[in-house]
Amino acid sequence: MDEPFFTASTLIHPDVLIIGGGSAGIAAAAGAAETGARVVLLEKNTILGGKATAAYVGTVCGLYYRNDDPVVRYAVDGFPRIFAEKLEILSNSSPFFYNNGLRFLPYDHYAFIQLCDEVVQQSKVTLYLDAHLMQVEREDHCIRKVGAMIHNRAVTFHPGVVIDTSGECIVARLAGIDTVENQTYQATAQTFIMTDIATDDEQKLRLSLLRSIRKGIDSGLYSQHSEMLSVIPGSLKLNRAVFKLGLSSEIGNDPFEITRLQLSARYAVAEIVHYLQTHNPLFKNAALSMIAPEVGIRTGPRNVGKTILTKEDVINCRKVEDAVARGTWPIEFWIPGKKPHLEYFSFNDHYDVPGRALQSAASKNLLFAGRNISATEEALASARVIGTCLMTGYAAGHLAAGIINNDCYEIIIATVQRSLFPE
Repeated sequence: MDEPFFTASTLIHPDVLIIGGGSAGIAAAAGAAETGARVVLLEKNTILGGKATAAYVGTVCGLYYRNDDPVVRYAVDGFPRIFAEKLEILSNSSPFFYNNGLRFLPYDHYAFIQLCDEVVQQSKVTLYLDAHLMQVEREDHCIRKVGAMIHNRAVTFHPGVVIDTSGECIVARLAGIDTVENQTYQATAQTFIMTDIATDDEQKLRLSLLRSIRKGIDSGLYSQHSEMLSVIPGSLKLNRAVFKLGLSSEIGNDPFEITRLQLSARYAVAEIVHYLQTHNPLFKNAALSMIAPEVGIRTGPRNVGKTILTKEDVINCRKVEDAVARGTWPIEFWIPGKKPHLEYFSFNDHYDVPGRALQSAASKNLLFAGRNISATEEALASARVIGTCLMTGYAAGHLAAGIINNDCYEIIIATVQRSLFPE
């Protein structure tokens, strides 16, 4: 990695401090850095990519319009589209045509990590992995100090602007700022990879998997709690496929729930693999090659912004003047133990994510992007996807630079729109 382009003395006074190196955090870093801002990015894991890599989501959704056209139509230009097109090449993949006009991009896990690394290096962002936020202090409605443990050493930052892309509202929580929390959230999922499967026909694999699961449940040999098992579309290549197990347990705000969920998910995967190896000929010689380190958490607490994205905004494809992202994915709501409920809007249409949904109502220099934007649970069921996270992250990076430079809000929004939205 290139040396940081600013010194140790300015390191603790970055223009922009980004918390979380997932899709939104990477995009925020790129967006802020291209304005010339001094950017520090903190990531709690030892790899970048957030849930896209740690939970191996497997597909990038939300980049394309829903339609029946033979050629995909991007809803976005600029950084998110460039990122996706590079990911296509690195993954040797292409947009996948799915049911009801949906399109998404299957990707390779390691390709996503590699691309995130490249973005950070090329943007000359100062990156710290294994960095855990510990303290946030406010004064005069601004965040003045942020403390982190980086490789078990305490480091204190005095940022100009903070962008929270953690997905967990961690900055607001530590700063004592109100957040929106539900008693329970959408169902989680555990992904895993199996190799040496005796087919490269995805339809054949999917039907065989469904028959095995149903037969196992009826005979009492397979747990009904593991019924929500599927092949991630477009993932079957060279007798290797990515599987997703929808977890039946509810998830709430108990900090110990994730540990229990993670342990039970890994146990369930081990049982599933053994069952398939012994009861399905396609898996006779198959092997488990990877279990994603994290369960896939779809939604959680949200920040309180200057405006709130609602279900009505999504379903009615509401357009706003300060749009910073175009949402094209349907509302995809997962209830534990059940198939997802999808609510669609019209073909070739989108809703706008307002810039004010990325701005804290309580702190002048706090922005957010990704899964913890200011939105209702139903709206976030659409806006949480990777494609939209790339858009909101990039926009937050530009908004942060604008705050540093005291630029007019309308001018910042116009700059973002010129970069992101095709004519």
